[in-house]
Amino acid sequence: MGEIDLNRDLVCVLFPGIVNNDEKALQCLGGIKNISQVYSQPKKKRLGLSYQPENPYVKRIFADTQTAAGVLLKVRVKKKKVGSDVQREIISTSIFGRVKKIYRFESMCDFQYMPVHREGKGSVQCLLDKILPSGRDSIDVMSTPCPLLIVPNSFTRSDKPISYAYTDKRYGEKRTELDDEGTIHRRLRVERGRPLTRHEFNLIDDLPTEPHEYFLKQKAVRLSVYSALEEEFQIVKKLFEERPIWSQNQIRYQTKIKLSSVKVILPCLSIYMRNGPWRMMWIRFGYDPRKEPGARFYQTLDFRLRHQAGVHSMVMTRDRIMHYKKSDRVKHNPKQHLGEALLGDDINEGAVYFRPGMAPTQRQIYYQYCDIKLPEVEEMLAIEPPPGYLCHHKRGWLSPNTDEICRDHIFRYVKLTLLATQNTDLKFEQGESSEEGSNSDDDASTSSDGASNSNT
Repeated sequence: MGEIDLNRDLVCVLFPGIVNNDEKALQCLGGIKNISQVYSQPKKKRLGLSYQPENPYVKRIFADTQTAAGVLLKVRVKKKKVGSDVQREIISTSIFGRVKKIYRFESMCDFQYMPVHREGKGSVQCLLDKILPSGRDSIDVMSTPCPLLIVPNSFTRSDKPISYAYTDKRYGEKRTELDDEGTIHRRLRVERGRPLTRHEFNLIDDLPTEPHEYFLKQKAVRLSVYSALEEEFQIVKKLFEERPIWSQNQIRYQTKIKLSSVKVILPCLSIYMRNGPWRMMWIRFGYDPRKEPGARFYQTLDFRLRHQAGVHSMVMTRDRIMHYKKSDRVKHNPKQHLGEALLGDDINEGAVYFRPGMAPTQRQIYYQYCDIKLPEVEEMLAIEPPPGYLCHHKRGWLSPNTDEICRDHIFRYVKLTLLATQNTDLKFEQGESSEEGSNSDDDASTSSDGASNSNT
């Protein structure tokens, strides 16, 4: 036995392949710089791997970090050939250090798109150089025909394969009954076990004034296993007394209450607005923003970072941040929910507030107008609606083009901040592609529908 060194902490990366060249393996992992950034920010980043680092159309696979208890051994073996057999003799062993963290690549790797072309029965040619601009091309490249390569706009939502039953009977038949016309129909889908908390905005129907009985029972069940819930409930209730409309992120930022408790408390105190001027916001029971011009301060502004001046590539997307935080989109063991109150991710100030000198935490953020601390925006909000003005189904109490003007002011401050600081933590590698939605009302409403699933 050689020397032993257990005071040296090491990190293990299980490379999914046979490594014959260490330099190429490191390039597949993004290089030493990328590995160091992932190691220094374990809660924000995951280790990605691409078998073709130079190809931006390849979907990378990500490794999940896990705690481990192991050691790294160096074993020297002497081989001796005796006839047709090879005998091995261990000469020495030594321990290099202990391993506390290990990165495992367990996600799927079957969504790869290669820019190749085959002419007739000839060999396959790579067209990557013809598709990607080199930076030294002339304007004539724009008029030259280019090979067609269509990449899917989205990939699988799950990192790991799931079992799926290919059958028409996905839902069991619940009952057979007669409808109003006397015809027989079968209800194939089981009714929802919980009521919806999302409310469709309109100018006619009255808003609910009290919570559903289901959510009160859910709070009582949660309180039986987590006694601190009542104290957290009173904290959130006091916030709604001070301000009638809140976002979930703003509640978490102000109170530091974990997400598992916030999801139980909010439906007991407020309703969730799915769309409209206050989309993605929680409105206190008994308060109707359609009748209060002062509710314009709490309206939602959908801000999306633009591509101008290259600042778009300096800020993460929401999907990328969620991909870092959630290692896999699968259901956890119900027993683990009891300890969720002790876990959770903190909300940064940049996710709920905006002021000069502050950079957004992601490329798309839903702000409340009162949380935008810009003199130009505050001056616009200070203007009272004219007498007789009614709430609009899209603009609320604000005048036309208010959202476009506010976005222009915010982007101007963001551009100056990012280009002045050049924060390397917000930058991305060149070649990564991203999608950016438009700022139209229809697209914003569609985006809010998708984002609402993460808040309810």
